[in-house]
Amino acid sequence: MTMCGKAHTRRFRFAKGRRLKPPEGDRRPRVCMVVHSQFPVGEPRGERHARALADAGYEVHVICLRLTGQPEIDQFDHIQVIRLPVRHVRGTGRLRMAGEYLRFAIGAALATRALHRRSPIDVVYVHTPPDFLVLSALLPRIRGAKVVLDIHDLTPHMYDARFGNRRGGPVITRILRVVERCACALADRVVTVHEPYRQELARNGVEAAKISIVMNSPAEDEIELVRKMANNGVSDAFMVAYHGTVTHWYGVDLLIQAIGRLEGRLPNLRAVILGEGDALSKAEKIAKEFGVEHRIEFSRKYVPHLEAMTTVARSSCGVIPNRRSQLNRFALSSKLLEYVALGVPVVVSRLETLAAHFSPEEVTFFKPDDAGSLAEAICWVAGHPVAAQEKAERARKRAEAYSWRRSRSRLLDVVSVGTLDDDIGDDSVRRSERN
Repeated sequence: MTMCGKAHTRRFRFAKGRRLKPPEGDRRPRVCMVVHSQFPVGEPRGERHARALADAGYEVHVICLRLTGQPEIDQFDHIQVIRLPVRHVRGTGRLRMAGEYLRFAIGAALATRALHRRSPIDVVYVHTPPDFLVLSALLPRIRGAKVVLDIHDLTPHMYDARFGNRRGGPVITRILRVVERCACALADRVVTVHEPYRQELARNGVEAAKISIVMNSPAEDEIELVRKMANNGVSDAFMVAYHGTVTHWYGVDLLIQAIGRLEGRLPNLRAVILGEGDALSKAEKIAKEFGVEHRIEFSRKYVPHLEAMTTVARSSCGVIPNRRSQLNRFALSSKLLEYVALGVPVVVSRLETLAAHFSPEEVTFFKPDDAGSLAEAICWVAGHPVAAQEKAERARKRAEAYSWRRSRSRLLDVVSVGTLDDDIGDDSVRRSERN
């Protein structure tokens, strides 16, 4: 049911029962989404959430980064996109990264202020990192807007993974925990991607009752489209796929070493690595050192999400080679959920959160940080195609509990400002859970 053409009783509420004033007249409730990334490319979660809100009847504005040549103001599927003149540079030092985050936060605050002056914003939805980006919502919040903080990754863990061994690292990590706690205190609701993150936030002093889980699951219509697009490509090779950021803690170099160990054992083995990152040049160097550069295709650039998923859907095996770290201990890779939804057998690093969501009967685990163990896992999938596909089917059924349909209901319930009771709210969440 849509918001158009029918008379319904509307519900306006804050978390904990506080109520927002309804939008004046017949105007749609307005959501301003702030994300330190490009949009829509580069931010599948933000795009998925923005589309869901627009489809539910919200007027959605997205404030994001801008690449050279991109327009400052753009329109994307009924979503207004406002791009700030800030570019993200991978692999920079701490000071330059902090400066980039600060410039974007200031620009986002000014853009949000301008939007709010033009017409009141009902909800400011802030994606992190950085956590202090929530300050961009301060003026609308003072004037009655609701603030939702969406924590994709825990910033202290991200900093520790990248800079933890630098001078002053432990002190800065503690400061970031305080910033995280303060940012969550400023928000009316906090959203994160899975239960382990929710528990960790609660341990850091965030009020548990205000934290909701909206998993980073692929949308069902997106998966169906990818399957149709993938049907026209068939390969005789045993193709191993990785898509995402190419950085040390995601272990792409381990995947390349594993392919090197399988040279001669799997003559039809090929790999595709889709993405960019600060470890890309090192990964290419390792491929040459192992003499397997002819077996690996590097995109060497960001690949649009649907295009990357279509390539993955044509592959024989998806790999999650995450290294053991505090960051990856709690990470539930969105790549894993995408591989599973597409029915692709997956080889997965046996890390705490990954193992909590899927069993050895559903995915093939290997020992973290061990290229030899990864090689054996890939070899097993290649040598047991029927059993590997049976695992993939069991994983797909398990992932129904993590579906975007359920997460979408939770997202709309978190925002729930000036929307139809029939479409969203606690009742719709319960209906979704039952189905």
